[in-house]
Amino acid sequence: MESRRLLIVEDEAPVAQLLVSALRRLGYTVVGTTDSAQEGFRLAAAERPDLAVLDIELHGRTEGFDLARRLRQELDIPSIFLTGRSDEQTLQQVRQAGSFGYLLKPFHPQELKACMELALQRHARESQLVRLEQALTAAVRCAADGVILAGPAGEVLYLNPAAERLTGWTADAVRGQPLAAVFRTRAPEPESDTSFLQAGAAGASPSPTPPAARETLLLTRHDQTVPVEVTEAPLEDDVHGRFGSVLVFRDITERKRYQNMLRESRQRLRALARNLETSREDERTRIAREIHDELGQMLTKLKMDLSWLSRKAASIPDPACEAKLRETLELVDQTVQTVRRISSELRPGLLDTLGLAAALEWEGQQFQARTGISCKVRIHPRLPELDRTVATALFRIAQEALTNVARHAVASETELRLECDGSTLRLEVSDNGRGAAPEAFQRPSCFGLLGMRERAHALGGELFIESRPGQGTRILALVPLPPDTTGS
Repeated sequence: MESRRLLIVEDEAPVAQLLVSALRRLGYTVVGTTDSAQEGFRLAAAERPDLAVLDIELHGRTEGFDLARRLRQELDIPSIFLTGRSDEQTLQQVRQAGSFGYLLKPFHPQELKACMELALQRHARESQLVRLEQALTAAVRCAADGVILAGPAGEVLYLNPAAERLTGWTADAVRGQPLAAVFRTRAPEPESDTSFLQAGAAGASPSPTPPAARETLLLTRHDQTVPVEVTEAPLEDDVHGRFGSVLVFRDITERKRYQNMLRESRQRLRALARNLETSREDERTRIAREIHDELGQMLTKLKMDLSWLSRKAASIPDPACEAKLRETLELVDQTVQTVRRISSELRPGLLDTLGLAAALEWEGQQFQARTGISCKVRIHPRLPELDRTVATALFRIAQEALTNVARHAVASETELRLECDGSTLRLEVSDNGRGAAPEAFQRPSCFGLLGMRERAHALGGELFIESRPGQGTRILALVPLPPDTTGS
């Protein structure tokens, strides 16, 4: 380890020589000795020693005090005093000079070493703290976020340039003023307007979790409003407890503008989606009605004509003709069944005639018949009368959920439940299939799930999906009932 470099300023030559010898034996390097304060400062500026050992009285004058002060303030070099004076006035002057040590003559070399090492250690720690403080100060001054430091009573201690720019106040003008008078806010919800300031002034116990950022409107010095995101944190330590607080805030005008644009865009897209879904349901209903009424009637008339031809052909024995007529009648029957199936898939007639409960019962039966997967349907015995929009949306959610079970679940059982607790409809579809990790339901390609969510959202409700690998899947749609809806 490199030896410490020392400067000696002593006007008694024998004492100076003894100091040099003793310090060199102790392992220190002496960079110079002098009996003059002026020369001592020049040597210190040129050699930059780690420590200066000073006599208080130089040629009858107490120049050691001024030299120690200049060394500390101008060169950041610590010093210790060697003196024969121990009166109260001398001690007071030693403190004022900023000396790092004080040793009475005569002294033992080990005492000198201990005094110097303590001085060097103290100076190293203070220098580190100064550098850290300078770095933090520079960081705070350069920060784009506004920073306000407040004292234990909530008085303003410091504003960085960003805080001055955002609030319109200067640090000198508001130093000592109440924080609530400088950082004024106005929020849509009055109860959350300045609650974080009030909590800080009241000295409430800090939360163990990191402080949460909140959005509010900052009222500037000129009564202009600026949307900001603000965080308050206490300044405290284990010894002194809370000794102030720091307020960090940033201008979020641009972020709010983009958020509003995004919100408006989302609302327009959802309105468009609802309009498209309504138009599609209307078109499905129209097509289903035309298929059922027009094509169904034509097929029925065709079957009646074929039956008449079959009776007439019975009087003319022709096995080939009879067989052809039977095949044609069977084909017509199959076509009628197909037409009915297509019409029901487009728009179940039960949904419009008997309501949602009957339509869900029918859908569960059809699902079980098509897939072979057991499907239990449980419907609340006294459902309120639902309008067409709500009934259609819930039916389509259930239909899509059952389709997903058939395609992906590899299940043997599924259950469809529709319940009502008086203010909310609960539609639940669960299965005992293979399930999946939650992130599997967040893929952009999951258009069916996205459609279910949008249908629930259009009704003011929410859709929840619970699933784990090997534990099946549960889809729950919660839809609020209109206030004027009554049970049947």
